[in-house]
Amino acid sequence: AMVPLTRAEPLYRDVAGHAPIRWEFLATCDWMQCEARPRYSPVQGEKLGTLNPDGTIYRTRSAALEQCADDLVELAWAVYQIDLTARADLSVCDLANVFAAFRWGGLLKLHRTSAMEFPYSVAGLTAQHTSMRWPRIDDPHAPDKPGARFRLPFGAVPVMLGLNYPATV
Repeated sequence: AMVPLTRAEPLYRDVAGHAPIRWEFLATCDWMQCEARPRYSPVQGEKLGTLNPDGTIYRTRSAALEQCADDLVELAWAVYQIDLTARADLSVCDLANVFAAFRWGGLLKLHRTSAMEFPYSVAGLTAQHTSMRWPRIDDPHAPDKPGARFRLPFGAVPVMLGLNYPATV
């Protein structure tokens, strides 16, 4: 995961200069949504220039990354009251919450499920966070198949830590 993220770091830093969050969040979104592929958008993992179901089209990665920044800030605050614009170092748990909100909005909180059990956030973080499955939440709005195997080797928090983000305990 680190090679494409390292190559794109100047782009993440440039976009973060206009956005209210640290570049590592943008890099992590890019990896988690589309594995940082150059012609794909980290908003929904679609090819750049593709019409999304909500009517949006992202023609450049920078535009898509700015949308991700907006979504991260808005959802982290709305669901968990985490202020990403403060640029303070977050705990591992808060990082997990940020990415849980980004992926599933408030569904985990609504169903009393910890983000520390959410593979998108924490897969690969420790030995107990391997072979994870999406939470079995019976909700028609779950964006991923509940109970299905999470296919990526790492979730967002290990990616953030791999980018040397100084998470607190």
